[in-house]
Amino acid sequence: MSTIEKTLPDAGPVLAYIGRAGGKPDWKFPAHQHEDVSEIVFVSHGEGVIKINGQPFAVQAGDMLIYNQGIIHEECSSPICPLDMYYCGLVHAGNTGSGPELLIPADASPYIRTREKAEHIRFLFDMLYAESGEQAEGYEAVCSSLLAALIGLIRRMAESQAKPCKKDPDALAVSLKEYLDEHYLCHLSLNDIAAFFHMNAYYLAHVFKKKYNDSPINYMLRRRMGEAKRLLVNTDMKIREIADFLGYENANYFSILFTKTMGESPTQFKRSERKVRIDLPQRRS
Repeated sequence: MSTIEKTLPDAGPVLAYIGRAGGKPDWKFPAHQHEDVSEIVFVSHGEGVIKINGQPFAVQAGDMLIYNQGIIHEECSSPICPLDMYYCGLVHAGNTGSGPELLIPADASPYIRTREKAEHIRFLFDMLYAESGEQAEGYEAVCSSLLAALIGLIRRMAESQAKPCKKDPDALAVSLKEYLDEHYLCHLSLNDIAAFFHMNAYYLAHVFKKKYNDSPINYMLRRRMGEAKRLLVNTDMKIREIADFLGYENANYFSILFTKTMGESPTQFKRSERKVRIDLPQRRS
């Protein structure tokens, strides 16, 4: 992990530090919080699980996470495709101490899939990191402008994601699937999902079932079990480690669900897959 500390004299949120972390299959950062600093994390490469106030999010390249002041969070890299990410800390100029300053509204999702804006966000972080490290003449003004642009994009995306609009049933089902793909590690109930979309739970389930021939809850379960199969085949992680990675506190309960969903236990699946799989040696350049 490398961090560049620098405070920029400007109004509003001020850059306190910027760095890069990850890059290793076993990289993780235990649960912690920053009482006086908000943080922005941008995943530049790889995959992993990031928990924010206990809610796990499966993240990948192009995703961004926002930690308001005082929010407990932890990061864990995927052992298959190591997580590599930028992070920066912001202090809020003029904070009176009357309460935490919010980078995004408290009810906004801290997880943002930047989609077509990913390259813009990556450019801003690349430039912020380079300018903060080189500290050439006038870098303070450059960093201040880059940070203002980054915060502006974050708040715009957070606002658009916070207000899902009603669509025709087919488009709604697609939006619902995208939401489930982003939050399948959160173990949401149907009522949780309905509350986010501000719609009737029965109607949402009906729309999803009609298009994908599956229920939203079962779809998330199958996504978790699919990820479990990938980890069983491609890593040496123990079953309890995979259960924890997927948000199951009880490894036995996870094994029961896996067996019921996949038709064989995690141990049986791993043993049978290893018998028929041939791993070739990697070529060295």
